[in-house]
Amino acid sequence: MSSICLNNDQITRLFHDHREAIIIFLTQKVHCPTTAQDLSQETYLRLLRQESVPHTDNLAGYLYRTAERLAIDFLRYDQRIGKHSIKLDENLECPQIQPEAGAILRQQCELLIDAIAALPCQCRHVLLLRKIDELSYAEIATQLNISEKTVQRHLVKAMMHCHRRLGHNAY
Repeated sequence: MSSICLNNDQITRLFHDHREAIIIFLTQKVHCPTTAQDLSQETYLRLLRQESVPHTDNLAGYLYRTAERLAIDFLRYDQRIGKHSIKLDENLECPQIQPEAGAILRQQCELLIDAIAALPCQCRHVLLLRKIDELSYAEIATQLNISEKTVQRHLVKAMMHCHRRLGHNAY
């Protein structure tokens, strides 16, 4: 079998003359037009990288044979990867807070901080001791030297105020 050295222009002309037919041929092999386009480009690049091309009597046949071998390699790889891959649930949501949700959350936090800051001192203190320090009504009453009933009233007043400021119904 003899081989010849083709220059880049000759390879480009050969590829250009057979490009559409090669893509159709590869599409039939891999059943994906996009992959067929990629494989046709890889065929062209393989020919450009070779120093000499065998099959001087049938250059088009050599072009098709190169494309077919690339398609076979692709299908083998795709089959091997397919056996070991895990299909992802398309409805799966990203666990990270999305930018829009983060912006909304920041706005709500700012509104809540402003609402808490606007509370009377005793109500604010009761709310923070209950929600932040997680103290019981009895512990808050003891610490502030007020009755548990007063702690409950201050807490209800603070919660209603925050709900109104955040735009929620206070039910």
